[in-house]
Amino acid sequence: MYTDISLQSKQRWQEGAMLSSEALENAAKKALRHLEINIGRFEDKMVEPAVGWFKKTHPYGWSRHRYEASDTVSWTTSLWTGAYWLAYQLSGDEKFRTTAESHLKYYIENVNHPEKLDNHDTGFKYTPSCVAAYKITGNEECRKAALRAAQIQLEHFCPVNKFLIRVGKRRESDLYVHYRMLVDSMMNIPLFFWAYEQTGDKAYYDAAVAHYRTTAKYLIREDGSSNHHYQFDPQTLLPVGGVTHQGNSNDSCWSRGHAWLVCGYPIAYKYTKDKEIFDIHKAVSYFFMDHLPENCVPYWDFDFNDGSMEPRDASASAAAVCGLLEMCKYLPDGSEEKLLYKNAADKMMQALILHCANNDENTDCLLTHVTGSVPHGLYVDNCTTYGDYFYLEALVRYLKPDFEIFW
Repeated sequence: MYTDISLQSKQRWQEGAMLSSEALENAAKKALRHLEINIGRFEDKMVEPAVGWFKKTHPYGWSRHRYEASDTVSWTTSLWTGAYWLAYQLSGDEKFRTTAESHLKYYIENVNHPEKLDNHDTGFKYTPSCVAAYKITGNEECRKAALRAAQIQLEHFCPVNKFLIRVGKRRESDLYVHYRMLVDSMMNIPLFFWAYEQTGDKAYYDAAVAHYRTTAKYLIREDGSSNHHYQFDPQTLLPVGGVTHQGNSNDSCWSRGHAWLVCGYPIAYKYTKDKEIFDIHKAVSYFFMDHLPENCVPYWDFDFNDGSMEPRDASASAAAVCGLLEMCKYLPDGSEEKLLYKNAADKMMQALILHCANNDENTDCLLTHVTGSVPHGLYVDNCTTYGDYFYLEALVRYLKPDFEIFW
């Protein structure tokens, strides 16, 4: 389906950025310094954007420049835990490990309440927290919690249409919009792959493979762009059509959601070595690369480009950098595709360091110019834990490429 996809902006990516090891190391030091300061601010708590630090800076909504302490397990708080695991792997500093471990009690307790995991994001919650803890330290309690989380997530897999359901059967209100698949879930299925490795239960593996194939069929368009959601009818189970939740329109391509595809498919390839993934990934990656503005920091939706006054979303490029670098591991040395991916990753990474890294120690985040949801007026031109996490993961991929990947 995607074999005819070509890169329209090829000339732009035939040369790489002047991305020096010194620039990467300095950026990492600043990021670690922010995380170190935040240990004093938040101690053993996780974080979320702080209501008390609202500042009206953009016509679309509130911009938040601080975090507040949280003990609620969500896909965003888990990435805060994951950031400390990354910091520990990068630096070897025990204070980062201690902080990450201080969060684990929340995840271990939360898995005992399946009603709190009644959506597609269970993998996002448990991979950078408990799976990371088990991989790095051998924590058996975390292994058990993550396997229980995988079992709960498997209950959200629809065996008929073969995808992770947005919200499970426990919620009856607004059932129609809950029976959807999302691009976000490409970052949730790594929990299935890990659970298969741990248990040998092929139901996990089969669900993950089926989900990424259904994603390619319904969420990725012929030009390599993507729908955010795809709606199925919960009564007939028939496909209905693509819709959005955080994008500009049902026909647009939401940049961070698209980055989940750029990042998620190479991770799936790591587990399956399924060659059909190469063409799928090329399609979504080329679309991302073709629609980057001149400074390589994407707008929140690919409907917008140079000259627009719309807010940017640096988290989209941070996640895409991680995906491009991951796919480079599996491409032949000297191949044109590998060169183009690496050059694009380098230029996006350089842009993040130059334009989006937080240099103000009086604020909490690692990465600025991140946008949550423009249609909802949430976290616009802001700092967020997912921006911080994927920015730090990108830095770790450059500086310590043999690190223990969580996904």
